[in-house]
Amino acid sequence: MLQHQRLSALKAVPTLAALSEGALKVVAQRCAWRQYDAGAQILAYQEETTDVYFVLSGKARVIIYSADGKGVLFSDLKPGAIFGEIAAIDRKPRSASIEALEPCTIASLSANQFGDLLVREPTLAAAMLRHVAANVRRLSERIFEFSTLAVQNRIHAELLRLAGEVVQQHPTVILSPAPSLSEIADRISTHREAVSREISRLTAIGLLRRDGRSLIITNLQKLAELVHEAKGE
Repeated sequence: MLQHQRLSALKAVPTLAALSEGALKVVAQRCAWRQYDAGAQILAYQEETTDVYFVLSGKARVIIYSADGKGVLFSDLKPGAIFGEIAAIDRKPRSASIEALEPCTIASLSANQFGDLLVREPTLAAAMLRHVAANVRRLSERIFEFSTLAVQNRIHAELLRLAGEVVQQHPTVILSPAPSLSEIADRISTHREAVSREISRLTAIGLLRRDGRSLIITNLQKLAELVHEAKGE
């Protein structure tokens, strides 16, 4: 990747967007740049490394596997995402594994380089605080859902969350390619059969529709109402 391409790619990372051209050039020069094939492991759970990573192309997944091999899926990372910052901050083992879902281009900084950058660039430090706060809010919401909602309602909430990641017009949202039943189950700590039953029920009442590899939410407002009602909001 040429230098101007690296700069353009880093500018697309929201947490780095406020950096000056000069500061961004320094970051581009100090980053290690790597390509990962689909299926490759980028980081391992409990691994004792502390680099910070930026996803510049492709898609990766945040996941932890139990002792019996069951995956607990946290989120998917798209271009512009940052990961690894927790270990860079507290210098403790990795809190999750990261796997490439697609061929990925990843740039990384050492924890020391990243820490120095935060000290020199207050706008970046503020952006990172907002990023960490957003993750805390997202995880708090998921813990609340796991603790209080029935499986059926957790499926609704996950569909609503996935819809929020898609830039489309309301009220119809197209998830393409649609997540598999197993992926949805891993996201909400249930089994595939429960997801299959609820997806079939939502399809039967017209709230969902299948179209090849796509899953269409036909009425986003109605889905949101189901979630808000279940949460007592």
